[in-house]
Amino acid sequence: MSFSKLLNLIARTVTTSEFVSIKCDCSRYIYLLQPPYGSRISPISVDKFLVAIEHCTMNSAELKTTLQELNITQADLARLLLVTPRGVNLWINESRTVPGPAEAYLRLFRLLPPNLRQIELNRLKNNGTGMRDGIYGITFEGPQASGMGLLILDAGRVYGADAGAARYDGDYLFHEDTGIADIVLKVTFPPNIMSVFGIANPYEWAIDVSTSLDPKHDSGSLAVRTSLGQPLIAQFKFLRSLPESA
Repeated sequence: MSFSKLLNLIARTVTTSEFVSIKCDCSRYIYLLQPPYGSRISPISVDKFLVAIEHCTMNSAELKTTLQELNITQADLARLLLVTPRGVNLWINESRTVPGPAEAYLRLFRLLPPNLRQIELNRLKNNGTGMRDGIYGITFEGPQASGMGLLILDAGRVYGADAGAARYDGDYLFHEDTGIADIVLKVTFPPNIMSVFGIANPYEWAIDVSTSLDPKHDSGSLAVRTSLGQPLIAQFKFLRSLPESA
């Protein structure tokens, strides 16, 4: 996310407030203004601010603490920053560092009065998302056999298993503009178990599969692509939603 987009997000959050507003002038400074006095306080050079961020990167523990203090979930943060839940999960697990603009947004967001933070969070909840996380039942038919299993879609992650003891692990990317979730999975097969492709190995092995799902529908067909070059015909059915996060 560019810093200009960060500023737009910040401006969108606070400019409607009668208490606090933020603007960036042509001299590349951010000013915090407090009506009715309109006094300019805490001028921050954007360039210097970014350099400071580079030398003071938010770590996973601080990110978790910040989310707890703000009482927001990883999914809320993803929507605030216009990133995927999977990306936030990577920051939480320290697989990737928290980007400077994301850290800057969080630090400034934390400085907002609680009522302004709530306004922004309410806006997110009212707008919502077309994605429906939950437990999905699947049936599929391969060249040699058929099978059934469960998929759990949870904030950008996908995991599950089937009746043949294969494990599913991967992620999804939901496109708000099209309403479609693109799913990419690694399917791991146990040793000496015949797969629906008519393949069995004396060792654990895996393939990559991908498909697209429309979560608005309670059931439907899936065109499943595999790294074996053998497609699968599959059906899905939405079974239930996930429990609300604490």
